[in-house]
Amino acid sequence: MDNLARIQELDDEIKATNITINEIPQKIVNLEKEIEKLNIDLQKNKHRIQEIKKLYRIKEGDFAENENKITKLNSQTFAVKTNEEYRAILSEIDYLKKENKKIEDEMITLLEEEEKLKSTTIRLETETKDLIDKKRNEIDTLKKTKEELVEKQRQAEISFEDNFNKLPNDIKEIYKRISGVRDKAVCLITDNACSGCFANLTHQLINELKKRNKLLLCDHCGRILVYKKD
Repeated sequence: MDNLARIQELDDEIKATNITINEIPQKIVNLEKEIEKLNIDLQKNKHRIQEIKKLYRIKEGDFAENENKITKLNSQTFAVKTNEEYRAILSEIDYLKKENKKIEDEMITLLEEEEKLKSTTIRLETETKDLIDKKRNEIDTLKKTKEELVEKQRQAEISFEDNFNKLPNDIKEIYKRISGVRDKAVCLITDNACSGCFANLTHQLINELKKRNKLLLCDHCGRILVYKKD
C-alpha cells in the first residue's frame, strides 16, 4: 500500500512539473515582449529628438527667408511712387515680422521640448538598460529552471515506472482506469474521510484499510484508498 501511495506522489509530481515546464515558454515570450516595448519606447524618444532637430532647421530656414524678404521690402520703400504702394509694403513687412515672431515662439517651444526629451532619454537609457538586464536574467533563470525541471521530471518518471512495474497486473489496470477519469487514482485517508471526494468513511472500512492487506476503493468516487501510518 505504501508503494501505491508513492506511485501517486510521483504521478502528482510529474503532472505538476509538466504544467510548470509548459508555462515557462510563454513567460519567456512575455519577458521578450516587455524588452521589445522598452526598446521601442526609448527609440520613440530618440526619434522625436531627431524630428525636433529637423523641424527646427526648417523653421530656421523659414525665419531667414522672411528676414530676406523684409530686407528687400525695406529697400523697396525708397523707390515707391505712391502712398498706397508704401502702405502695402509696410503691411507686408508687418505680416512677415508677425510670422517670424510666431516662428521664434515655435522654435523656443521646440528647443524646450528637446531639452526635456534629452534629459528624459538619458534617464530612460539607464533605466531601460537596468530593466532589460533584469528581464534577460529572468529569461536565463527560466531557461535554467526548465532544464532542471525536465531532468527532475525524467527522474520522477523513471522512479514511477520502477514502482509501478512492481504492482500486480490487476492493480495496474485499476490504477490506469481510475487515472483516466480522475485527477488521481490513489487517495490517503484524512480525518476518516477520502481525501479525493471528502466523503466520510465507515468505521468498518477504516478498520479494513488499517489492515493494509487488500485493495479497497472509495464507495463514492471509486478511487483507491490507502491508510498511511504516521
